[in-house]
Amino acid sequence: MTATPASEQAIVGALAALVGAIGGTLFPARFLGAMRALAGVELCSVFRCDRGQPVELLFAEGTPPVADFPMRASLDYARNYWRSDHQITRLARSARAGPVVVRKRASDIADPAWRAACYDRAGVAERLSIVLPGASILIANGYLTAARAPFATDDILRLETYAALLMAAVERHQRAATPVFDDTALVQSLMGLHCGLSIREAEISAAMILGETQDEIAVRTRLSRGTVVTYRRRAYGKLGVANRRDLLRLHRRLVGGEAPSSVVAT
Repeated sequence: MTATPASEQAIVGALAALVGAIGGTLFPARFLGAMRALAGVELCSVFRCDRGQPVELLFAEGTPPVADFPMRASLDYARNYWRSDHQITRLARSARAGPVVVRKRASDIADPAWRAACYDRAGVAERLSIVLPGASILIANGYLTAARAPFATDDILRLETYAALLMAAVERHQRAATPVFDDTALVQSLMGLHCGLSIREAEISAAMILGETQDEIAVRTRLSRGTVVTYRRRAYGKLGVANRRDLLRLHRRLVGGEAPSSVVAT
């Protein structure tokens, strides 16, 4: 199936919506909307890497056939496969002054574990990446599944034309956003406790911290309520908390920079 190219009016509208969402919770969805208008992407993920620090997922967005794929695949990439992505890491270390757009097909990836985790599980066929080198490196990835036509030359040219604007919006959003209420930041903060939380358990815990009920989480994640309860119980056991009140206390300690001593190491 071939994607219909966005009109100039649609592109301007998507970029305006992106700028208007800076600092707010809708920014990831608006960023995907802008990349979709420019290049037809179906999923996106954005990463930051400060010199000498691990790569950090800023957000992941999209609704593929596998509901948890964007977050799970992006965290797997950040933790396990970033350093194997030599095309990106070389650009990240370069002295270029502006953003660069590069393409990578699933068939280009020799590592079967990387390809399975970040591409095959949701039928992703290829990726366009915007890389902005600097002291804080930013990488924005846009993905297409095999159900869509491959990226066209015009898609890449449009993305190159607006790459600087997209990355400037990400930079401004990071300065304006409140990480305390960022679900992606919460997931990574919880997993950083090294208590054996799975990605799904961390996602459920983050959602509970942000005020979602178990029923709401079940609807959003397309899981049964019983499955959500199971993940929540496992997470609470590993985090050493008995209920939501304890979980919120743990969150406040994390925000305050205090390393909890009650977390169960595994």
